Amino acid sequence: MTKEIAEMFLITAKFTFAKTMRNIPHSWICRKDFDSDLFVEVMQYIIENGKNSYFFSKEYTYLHIGEYKYWIMTDEKGFDDPTAIINRAKI
Repeated sequence: MTKEIAEMFLITAKFTFAKTMRNIPHSWICRKDFDSDLFVEVMQYIIENGKNSYFFSKEYTYLHIGEYKYWIMTDEKGFDDPTAIINRAKI
């Protein structure tokens, strides 16, 4: 996965605003809505190239691109989780 491919995927993907968490404005995309191989490669790119930071007591790996930060969330299946999401929020 190259930086250019990962960034193009993240910049052009249509993210959905997280309506249930208006107090923490962010948007998301779900693995099941995309080519899963590319989605997984982008998730791996975020993990390998992002920086760890805490959101309250939970540690996430954030990748900054332009004015946004991206991070992933999965269940206990990890990258095999078909409902894995990539989140995006303004920095």
